[in-house]
Amino acid sequence: MTLLESTGADLHGMHAVIVGASNIVGRPMALELLLAGCTVTVTHRFTKDLPGHLASADLVVVAAGKPGLVKGEWIKQGAIVIDVGINRQADGKLIGDVVFDTALPRAGWITPVPGGGGPMTRACLLENTLYAAESLHSSAE
Repeated sequence: MTLLESTGADLHGMHAVIVGASNIVGRPMALELLLAGCTVTVTHRFTKDLPGHLASADLVVVAAGKPGLVKGEWIKQGAIVIDVGINRQADGKLIGDVVFDTALPRAGWITPVPGGGGPMTRACLLENTLYAAESLHSSAE
């Protein structure tokens, strides 16, 4: 949600498609986006016509753990794309679940892998740690 806030986009009324229904990313993200006013579609391994779902998505969050699952040509022009997937290839290179090079020209905003969600997660963890420490010490006074 912090990444989405940084785009400055108004999420109200957006059609969000979550690719992957895991308990770690997909389902919690769907609930967060519902609370933010999005219309949410959650896709999973049994979903038929994934490209069709993505073609109408204003916002796409991909967390399926399948390298290159989402093709760039499936992304709606101007869509926000958050790639949470991280996959190591045989040569050691890290790639996401979205084919970044073909999605980049279509997306209005896109997170790279590596360098997108991971650094933001660490920054939020540090922020929450600082908040917890400040709360602990302010209540002890």
